Order: sequence, then structure tokens, then C-alpha cells
Amino acid sequence: MTTPATSKVVPKKESAVSINANGTEYKMVSILFNSRGESRFIDSNCFEGVTFETYQTSPFLLGSLIVVNDSNMDSLNKLNFKSPISNINEYGDGNLFLKIKITFLDGSNKTVTLIDKFFVVKSKIDTVQDNIRQTVYYFVDIIFNHLNNKRQIWSTDLLNQKHTINQYGEQTVNAGRALKHLLETFTGQKDIIDEANWDDGHGKIYYTLPAGTSAIVGISKILKSYVSSDNCAGVFTYYNGKFQLKSLKKHITELYNKEPGLNQVGGSAPDKIKLSNSLAAVFKIQTNDLQQEYSNKSTVDLFGRYFNYIPISLQDIRLKDIQPDSTINKLAKNEVIQFNTKSKQLTIHSDQGTINRVEEVTGLQMLPDGNDSKINIDSNEDYNIKKKMFILSHDDSTRHLGTIKLQNDLFSNLTKASFTTTGNINLNANKFIYMTIDLKSKNEFAKKIPGFWYITKNLTTLGKSGFASSIECVKLDKPK
Repeated sequence: MTTPATSKVVPKKESAVSINANGTEYKMVSILFNSRGESRFIDSNCFEGVTFETYQTSPFLLGSLIVVNDSNMDSLNKLNFKSPISNINEYGDGNLFLKIKITFLDGSNKTVTLIDKFFVVKSKIDTVQDNIRQTVYYFVDIIFNHLNNKRQIWSTDLLNQKHTINQYGEQTVNAGRALKHLLETFTGQKDIIDEANWDDGHGKIYYTLPAGTSAIVGISKILKSYVSSDNCAGVFTYYNGKFQLKSLKKHITELYNKEPGLNQVGGSAPDKIKLSNSLAAVFKIQTNDLQQEYSNKSTVDLFGRYFNYIPISLQDIRLKDIQPDSTINKLAKNEVIQFNTKSKQLTIHSDQGTINRVEEVTGLQMLPDGNDSKINIDSNEDYNIKKKMFILSHDDSTRHLGTIKLQNDLFSNLTKASFTTTGNINLNANKFIYMTIDLKSKNEFAKKIPGFWYITKNLTTLGKSGFASSIECVKLDKPK
């Protein structure tokens, strides 16, 4: 009887690093590779840790990979004759890439993928930590490579059919469409825009990217002229391989929506609460106060007393209130002085750029108990302090730029909270968390805590010592 042939080729497995953190075993596969097909797995012998960072002012995911480089012999020891893909060289051409995949098994023994993404390595440094030589690779979303390294001519004139400009600013274009065109041009991808979450707005700009300048400079310039369709600041993000541009007001109003519930016979039923995917997590600050507060205010216990909140010990959270002179310097009135380049007229928009105006257009009344809340800072009525913004433009949307600048300044000047929690890469900046506190007797500061907080920074670290996220967030509203 003939024995059938059996393949002796053993499929190659990825070199995964096992990390046990917070009672969960994570599997991480990280591969360095270049455009010439050379690559190297980061195995458990050299892996030290990885970090991920997001910021409110940037749409990109940043991070660093730390590997052991004992005696700085890494460059000579990376050749393994038993593995054809262990030899990688660095050519300084901006084409060193990193793939990271992190998974774990859930309670039902199914594989859950936390992240599976490609990055570009921007730089690396050799350092020493606890007498161990290390190499740190700093990486960022791979799309950043196109926007930061590519050099080509770009102007808003490319959006116009008329190419002859008689005077500066005559052929202004929509700022949202200009940003979209810039991104598509430098990335070479027509599907890079999330059209369902893109608001062109009605701000106008006339701009030419300086020669030898990256698209990153142009993005920053265009966003300064952006005015959303509802006269608000824009939230510029990059998720799932596409760019989004939404108004801050829409970003807030879509977060929480309560609808009256109806039972099958048309009678009353519990209200239905709809939350957008911008809500990243739900926390409760624990104070060991055995006396609990019972209130009909939605913000105090939005998800109910028996909800499985993520706990934060009062000792582990740092709360910082507004600086005493915030409305005198950082959040002073931004008064736009507009010079119309066509009519040669000067207009002072004194009704814009104030705290009261920001409160009107930001949409905070759509949050829980919105009718009983206000913006988390009081307008300064004692001092007539103004910051002048002189702008050359004939476009009517210019009047809103003072208010928009003040909106953006709120994120660094309102009540702040910072804490460390179980690792979660999805706690991205420009998302929200809900937070409440189990304290019955509240002072004025503690009364501001329950509700939604806006994430401004997330630093997530995964390493041999554990898996944790350090969060910084601000509170946009407070009770009246």
C-alpha cells in the first residue's frame, strides 16, 4: 500500500511577543521593513515596550517602539542565516516602515484585534535606561510620509478655472474644499476623504504653498481660515484610513441624544439614549463615601447606579481648575478688524470673539441637562480687554474667526483632569469620556465633574511592566 506524500514545509509563524498585563495576555507582532523588501521581526529577546500618542491638535497617531540594543551590536547581530528576512539595512531614504499588530483572547476565547496598522519610522535614537542600551524608533501614521516629505507646487488657483489673478485674494476658494484638494493631491488618493463626515463649511482662502514646503504647512494655514457650515471651529481627524472634518458643534451635538420612549400601546416608557462612537469610555471617581447622592439630574448618573463604570480612585486623578486670570489673557475677547480688499472698507466685528458668543454657537445645550448648564467659564465683565485680529478679506465668514480662535483656546484653559487607567488605544484625543463621582456632599468644583469630558491627549504604553493609558481631558460645561 502506497503512503501518500506529505508536505514537510512548515509554514512560517510570525514572531509574537507575549505580554501579560492586567490579567490579560496580549500578543504583539512588530515588523520593521523597508521599500527594498528587507525586514526584521522584533522578538521577545529585544522588545522592551511600545507607546501610542494622540493629541487634540493633530489628526495623526504617533508612537515609539523601544528595543534592547545590547552593546550597540544590533546592526551586526541582525543577520540570521536561518531566516531570509532577518537582514534589514537603513538607507536614510525615508522608507523605513513598521507594522504593529496587537491581539488578545476575550472571555469566549475569540481573538480580538486592538490594532493592526502600518506606520512610517520618522527617526530613531540610541539611549541608555537602567544601564541597558536601547534603541527607540519614533513612528507615525504612514499617510504622514506623503504630507511631510513630498514637495510639489500647489495653490488654491488649481481649484479655479480662471488662472489669471488680478489682485491678491480675488480668487478665494472654499477652505474645506481647498483642504480636501490638498490632501488628495499630495497623497495621490481620491478616496482619502470620508465624505459622510466632511463639512466644506463656508470659510474662504486664497493661498499658495511656498516652494519647498510640505503639505503639513498648508494644512495648518487652511485650517486657520476654516469656518464650518454652522459658523464654528472644525475638528480635523484621521480614522480608518480617511480624513474627517466636522464642526465642533456637530461633534458635540451628535454625542448624546435622548428621545422619549413609547411602549407597544402608546404609553410612556423609559427614554431612549443614543450615543455616538465618539464616546470612548465611562468612568466613576471613587471616594469611599458610603452616602450616595440620588438626583434627577442626568449628568450625575447618566448610565444608572448599577452600570459597570471603570473605577478611578480619587488619589489617582489630578484635577486642575481654571487659572484666575484666564479671561484676562488666554481667553480675552478676540475682536476681528476686517479690511475689505474690494470695497476698501474697514469693519470691526465687536459682537464676535466673546465667551458669550462661543457659548451660543458651540452646542453645549445639547448635552445632558443642557438647559441647566453653561460654558465652563464666566465672561469677564470687569475689564474691557481685547485682542485685535487684523484680517484682509472681503468674505463675510471672516467675522467668525475671532469666535473660532476663542473656541480652540478653550481646550487648554478650562477645567482639566488627568489620570491613568487600563490600557486602551481607542481613547483617542478628540473623543469624549463620561465621568461622575460617588460623593454625596459636593462643593462647587465637584459639581462640575459629572458629565462628558473632551480628551485632549492620550499616551498609551504597552510593555513588560503593564498596559496603561494616561489621559488628559477638559470639561466644556458646568451647572448654572
